[in-house]
Amino acid sequence: MRQPAVSDEQIIAALLANHSIGKAAEAVGIAPRTFYKRMGTPAFKAAYSAARADLVRQAVADLNGQMAIAIATLIEIMTDDTAPAGARVQAARLLMDNAARFSDRLAEADRMTGDLLQDPYRF
Repeated sequence: MRQPAVSDEQIIAALLANHSIGKAAEAVGIAPRTFYKRMGTPAFKAAYSAARADLVRQAVADLNGQMAIAIATLIEIMTDDTAPAGARVQAARLLMDNAARFSDRLAEADRMTGDLLQDPYRF
């Protein structure tokens, strides 16, 4: 009897949820060889890359959503006169270092956006 068809979306979901191709293949009920064969197609590669990019974007969005809480926590420690001096200095250092990195990345993103608007075929 023939195995039921497994969609690329099911395979991609299994890959993203499992840490090995063997476990992912088992999760969707197909042989690893079939799994590898499907993974080799250009359409699958494109869909998998898009799904991974979406997963990373979601993780970044989740982290960004918690950034305000993290910053508030660091400010609270930094301004707490009862906190050990080392903890206050460390909180201040983290705030300053990350603010500088964020500013650098924002400037780079602005530069790239400007370059893209001037020459959309450059990238």
